[in-house]
Amino acid sequence: MDIESLPDMLRVDEAAEVLRISRSRAYDEVAVYQRSGGLEGLPSIRIGRSLRVPKRALLEWIDAKLGGADAA
Repeated sequence: MDIESLPDMLRVDEAAEVLRISRSRAYDEVAVYQRSGGLEGLPSIRIGRSLRVPKRALLEWIDAKLGGADAA
């Protein structure tokens, strides 16, 4: 899977595929994000009834989980 070819806004199942986690785990993480006001969980936005994970926010979230790219 090529990160560059992904759309700017991913469905939750697409984000789960990138993260190699289950779809239900991804939805759980999105729910944590929504409940915490963005303090924890998988970054997401609600557009009407749909949830989307911005690719940029996903990559930043992964980077933060790894301790930042500059920490390497």
